[in-house]
Amino acid sequence: MRTYTAPGMWNLSWFTVFLATVLLAQREALAQIRYVTPEEVREGTVVGNVAKDFGLDVASLTDRRFRVVSGGSDAIFEVNQSNGALYVDNKIDREELCPGSGTCLIELKILVENPLEIHYVVVEITDVNDHSPSFPEKHQTFEIAEHTLPGKRFQLHTARDPDAGINSIRTYTLTANEHFDLNIRQSEEGKIPILVLKKSLDREQRNKHMLLVTAVDGGKPPRSATLNVSIIVLDSNDNRPIFSQEVYEMSVKENIPVGTSVFRMNATDHDEGINGEVEYNLGKTLSPQVYNIFELDKLTGEIVIKGLVDYEENDRYELQIEASDKGTPPLSGECRLVIKIIDVNDNSPEIDVTSLSNTVSENSKPGTVVSLLSVKDKDSGVNGKIISSIINDVPFELKPSYKENTYSIITKGLLDREKVSHYEIIIKATDCGEPPLSAFKTVSIHVADVNDNSPHFDINPLRFYLEENNIAGKSIFSVSATDNDINDNAVIAYHLVRDGSQKDITSFLNINSENGEISALKSFDFEAVKTFQFQVVATDSGTPSLSSNVTVHVFILDQNDNAPVILYPVSSNGSAEGVQEIPRNVHAGHLVTKVRAYDADIGYNGWLLFSLQEVSDHSLFGLDRYTGQIRTLRSFTETDEAEHKLLILVKDNGNVSLSATATVMVKVVEPKEAFAASDVQSAAKDDEDSDVTFYLMITLGAVSLLFVISIIVLIAMQCSKSTDYTSKYLQEPNYDGTLCHSIQYRSGDKRYMLVGPRMSIGSTIVPGSHANTLVLPDRRRTSEEVRHAGLFFVSITMGNTKDHLRINWIIFLTLALQIKEAISQIRYSVAEEVKDGTVVGNVAKDLGLDVSSLHDRRFRVVSGGKDAFFEVNADNGALCVLRKIDRERLCQGSGACLMDLKILVENPLEMHYVVVEITDVNDHSPVFPEQQQTLEIAEHTLPGRRFQLHSARDPDAGMNSIRSYTLTTNEHFDIDIRQGDEDKIPFLVLKKSLDREQKHRHSLIVTAVDGGKPVKSGILNVSVIVLDINDNRPIFSQEIYQIHIKENIAVGTSIFKINATDPDEGTNGEISYSLVKTLRKSVYDIFELDKITGEIRVKGLVDYEENDIYKLDVEASDRGTPPLTGESRVIIKVIDVNDNPPEIEVTSLTNTVQEDSKPGTVISLLSVTDKDSGVNGKVRTSLTSDGPFELKPSFKENIYSVVTKGVLDREEVTVYEVTIKANDCGETPMSTFKTFTIIISDVNDNKPQFSQNPYHFYVVENNIAGKPVFSIFATDKDTNDNAVVSYHILREGNQKNIMTFLNVNPDNGEISALKSFDFEAVKTFQFQVVATDSGTPSLSSNVTVHVFILDQNDNAPVILYPVSSNGSAEGVEEIPRNVHAGHLVTKVRAYDADIGYNGWLLFSLQEVSDHSLFGLDRYTGQIRTLRSFTETDEAEHKLLILVKDNGNVSLSATATVMVKVVEPKEAFAASDVQSAAKDDEDSDVTFYLMITLGAVSLLFVISIIVLIAMQCSKSTDYTSKYLQEPNYDGTLCHSIQYRSGDKRYMLVGPRMSIGSTIVPGSHANTLVLPDRRRTSEEVRHEQAFSLHAVLCFL
Repeated sequence: MRTYTAPGMWNLSWFTVFLATVLLAQREALAQIRYVTPEEVREGTVVGNVAKDFGLDVASLTDRRFRVVSGGSDAIFEVNQSNGALYVDNKIDREELCPGSGTCLIELKILVENPLEIHYVVVEITDVNDHSPSFPEKHQTFEIAEHTLPGKRFQLHTARDPDAGINSIRTYTLTANEHFDLNIRQSEEGKIPILVLKKSLDREQRNKHMLLVTAVDGGKPPRSATLNVSIIVLDSNDNRPIFSQEVYEMSVKENIPVGTSVFRMNATDHDEGINGEVEYNLGKTLSPQVYNIFELDKLTGEIVIKGLVDYEENDRYELQIEASDKGTPPLSGECRLVIKIIDVNDNSPEIDVTSLSNTVSENSKPGTVVSLLSVKDKDSGVNGKIISSIINDVPFELKPSYKENTYSIITKGLLDREKVSHYEIIIKATDCGEPPLSAFKTVSIHVADVNDNSPHFDINPLRFYLEENNIAGKSIFSVSATDNDINDNAVIAYHLVRDGSQKDITSFLNINSENGEISALKSFDFEAVKTFQFQVVATDSGTPSLSSNVTVHVFILDQNDNAPVILYPVSSNGSAEGVQEIPRNVHAGHLVTKVRAYDADIGYNGWLLFSLQEVSDHSLFGLDRYTGQIRTLRSFTETDEAEHKLLILVKDNGNVSLSATATVMVKVVEPKEAFAASDVQSAAKDDEDSDVTFYLMITLGAVSLLFVISIIVLIAMQCSKSTDYTSKYLQEPNYDGTLCHSIQYRSGDKRYMLVGPRMSIGSTIVPGSHANTLVLPDRRRTSEEVRHAGLFFVSITMGNTKDHLRINWIIFLTLALQIKEAISQIRYSVAEEVKDGTVVGNVAKDLGLDVSSLHDRRFRVVSGGKDAFFEVNADNGALCVLRKIDRERLCQGSGACLMDLKILVENPLEMHYVVVEITDVNDHSPVFPEQQQTLEIAEHTLPGRRFQLHSARDPDAGMNSIRSYTLTTNEHFDIDIRQGDEDKIPFLVLKKSLDREQKHRHSLIVTAVDGGKPVKSGILNVSVIVLDINDNRPIFSQEIYQIHIKENIAVGTSIFKINATDPDEGTNGEISYSLVKTLRKSVYDIFELDKITGEIRVKGLVDYEENDIYKLDVEASDRGTPPLTGESRVIIKVIDVNDNPPEIEVTSLTNTVQEDSKPGTVISLLSVTDKDSGVNGKVRTSLTSDGPFELKPSFKENIYSVVTKGVLDREEVTVYEVTIKANDCGETPMSTFKTFTIIISDVNDNKPQFSQNPYHFYVVENNIAGKPVFSIFATDKDTNDNAVVSYHILREGNQKNIMTFLNVNPDNGEISALKSFDFEAVKTFQFQVVATDSGTPSLSSNVTVHVFILDQNDNAPVILYPVSSNGSAEGVEEIPRNVHAGHLVTKVRAYDADIGYNGWLLFSLQEVSDHSLFGLDRYTGQIRTLRSFTETDEAEHKLLILVKDNGNVSLSATATVMVKVVEPKEAFAASDVQSAAKDDEDSDVTFYLMITLGAVSLLFVISIIVLIAMQCSKSTDYTSKYLQEPNYDGTLCHSIQYRSGDKRYMLVGPRMSIGSTIVPGSHANTLVLPDRRRTSEEVRHEQAFSLHAVLCFL
């Protein structure tokens, strides 16, 4: 069944129909009885006798099917058909059936049939005390502050008891104690227990209280439950943190690693919880440097190094530390930590260089001053003592001054820029600390150049390879010279040397004077000029200028710029066309003609290849790609055309190949006569001439190979020849013969590769180079040089010892010897902020210098950088202020501010030291780090509490720094000043308690005053905010709120917003809302309360049918410590809406009805209910589907029965879907549909039916005996047994013989044959089959079956001809040799007994001695010749013919035909004329081969002679030479590497296929028939020539 709902419409006629139906239902009894039974009774307990109370006959109860039809599978009650009693069938739990305290009623329907009666019984379930009270939790904890006032109420968990009435909860009790009492509040849902504080708590006496609350019900005996209540007493913050000391002192070394813990602070607080948790903080009045270096862990009090601790910046730090608890308001304590820094040697010396000149001419004299330098070290004590020296070997020395750590750098020898153009002087300064630290300073000195070097060419002479046809005016190559000088001395200009002998050659050349690029004014032609030379001069720009020249050799390279020229064939009009006639009876390999061509280029550019572009028959002619010879590939046949056109392409082997074409027309003509007897002679002649040609070709190839090898060796020797100007690559000592490096380059259109042994590519060793030469200068010096050098050496040596007395003695000797330098130091004083140009003092006068010579002696200040503050006046010698001086910027702190100046004069060199003290003026006002400071103080803070204020800063020193602090007059605060190590720290002291109700904020002004004249000051605005105490609880505007909402209100809808107020401020006045924890679980599932806004929202589904009223207890709590709360109740009443569709309950009596049932038969009973109330619960019911059924109402409202109203027919409709519609009467009516299925049972009233009559089946012959061959099938419209069909064959007298080999399966109708069918015996037959059903009575029908037998391919072909005398398929045919192609040899005949495709025969040749000679027609079996017979064809041929049919699995037979070729009686005339012409052509070929062999042999002998001569004249210099290619572009295509012995070589050439070999004069495919008639003299000469060739080869 299925149930669905839909809206309905009210119709007044429905009520009339319903009333009439009730009045007509007179056969049903109208009665209802009520019984009462308690819950938990045993199963089988009798509730009442229903049959007796309704007056039913007990004896007929079984026949009338007396039963309870209401309830589901877990029915609680049943009736006894034997006595009519109603008894308990399952255990009854009232709390599960009817939650709540109302009356629990169960309605039952009692049904009897024949006639149909429905009786209604109501059973009331009474309650027993079977449940104990239970709390939602076993334990409840409260936290109450010790200062909470008596009378404070705390709501406890409410116990629940499912029992009703007197058995529910009656009272609560509390264990006896002196601090708490129990109060019970009565509500509509039950009693709520409340814990009341009746005496104040004291945490010092007891910090936890344990209570026990008991809930007791009113049953007999009473049941109870307990709740454990824990009271935790909260502490109040009344103790401040205390340090063990007021001042802590410690020492740390500077440069201590970051992250190191140096000290741990510890303060104690006697309070508990957050009141006793201490946090540590650094005071806010410390300098920013302290926060960057130290870090304080706020939880552990551990002081950790955060930044770099540097003794040179500060040797002492004072940290103000504050410990504060987490109470409200927090209390704090203070102490001071003094950290002293211990100095370590962590600063390397610093070298300050004042350069006089960084460029020195190479002709400078020894003793020239280069730079001045001073050394200093920030460390103190022995860590600041420094020893200085020059550590590298340079022609300079360090000369000390009279003042400690001051030196000058001077030259100590002659300089040579060509050897060393730049010096890096490394100065080392080492202090005397442990461990010692060093500093290095590098001073760069450049040596100025003098023009003393002429331009130099790396290679002389130069060789360039230039391709012909270059572009006129473009650069073809370039020359380059180098000059060891620099700047203008190295600027080179180029020009050509033109004289009388080279005037014509250089007239078309031009050179760029700046970069040496040489361009040609016209194109070169290899055929006109192959090489020339000229000279180029390179001149530098020095004074005086120097020059050199170089000879340039230019070689012109050939390009592929000439296309091949056809020499033969050539027609009369000059075109490359020719006609060649040949007889038709020539054999394969016959020479038709030879195409001859010529190319003016040389080398690969002139090497020609021949190819056939177009030919009428590719199988007839072939072309030799190297010689151009055209030969026949096979003999001509009768079907070949008489004229053929051949298009030959001739192309060279250049990178961009050029080509020409020639056309040859070949005409095939018939011979006029033939000689039959010339076959033997021609064959013998061919063999002899073929041998001669073969030996000539082998000899020519061997001599050519030796010639090529000699040429390669000659080129290799030429390339390895050394000259004075070629660059040499030296062999590595461990060279193993492997060629590791190659250089690829392009020259024009060709590519080359230079190959050499393993070494750094590009490294060149120039003879006479002194790059690695160690020069030993002249050590003979003057006595003055020896004195200075010796003194310096002794000073440096003694400086490295520990004997301080000897060091001081050497320094004294040094000061005594430096008599040319003045020894003096002056001190001046000047105030800061003076104007620019203010005179500090007259340095020249104080030092006793001549004012008139100050300009000449370059009187100046050399200390300081680009922001120098002082300068000297060379006119009068005065020291003046150059720019504004700010003492606070230069010298931070209160100590003396001193500036060291260096005054330098020259000729002689004097260094004077001046100290200028900068005095302070009161130019800064005190400044606080912040303009505003805010303090938060609780109103109950006791007088005497101190609060640290920000400290002001004043950059001025001495009397100008801060002197005192003042505070505006007020009645609550005073100011106290504590003197620190660096400055004064102000504290604000509370002298009178604060009252937030009188004034919640106080504004004060603190003034910092310095001691300058006039006095300057700075102010700090202090705001004191008075903090509130939590002493007010939240209050609601009403105690009870009432609202109404409709059920099914959307989830998330806000339905009410409660509001409570708290007069406190801050967190004490911030209110949070929550639902109390004693409500029912369904309340928390349906409603939620926003804890911040107090907004109540719908969280779940609001259903009027489940609950029509909700009571929410709301609690408002502030965030004070401890928090205070207030309570209120919100009553929510739910308004019903029509949201429940009617519900249809069907009690089916039967779902199967026979098709012959009478009208009025009862099918089912049903009842309709609606959960809504009022008009929304009124229901109208009807049938919506058409069918032979109707709805019959009962006397009781919303009770109906479904009955038949007409005759049923299963053959028309077997299943009915009955749909019942129920509509309620709400404003928006809702509908429910209930559908159930009624099945009509069958009666046997239909006979079996065949789908067709008659049947036609086709069966293939040779079927397997006993296997099914086909099947028949009949259907019956009835169902079950009425539709079960069985089959049998109807056997009659006239069909007895046929039916004996057929059988039918009675279950499925499969028909099988008991023997195989033969198409040749029986081709068709028929019979009848009967189908009978299994009904009562049974019905039957029959069908006629026609069977047709199909043929199979079961007969092989039979050969009719040829047939031998013994019966085998063999035959012999004789045909004359002179027959033409297409001649009919014989015809094979065969026969197949099958029909159709199975009898269609195909013929094919399986074996044949020559496939090109005979052909077989696949359909007729005719054997014909494919071509004419030749002399070489065999006289007998065997042909094996296969004959097969076209069946799916074909069958076949074979026949053998022996074909014998016989000679004709007549013979043709001999072909003497043709043989003679052929002999002439072959003689010419042999003659040309001999000439070629002689020429190549002569070239080979000449090359051997030249090779021997060069070998004898070869120099002993075995260094490999490689010429530089000016136009090299880095590309080479092919290279071949090979090893010979322990060495490897590489052959390089233009682009071609690697491994391709060119053998001129190859005749591998040529058949030559030479003339055998030769004289003895010709034979002798031929033998001598062959012997000479063999000797040359050896």
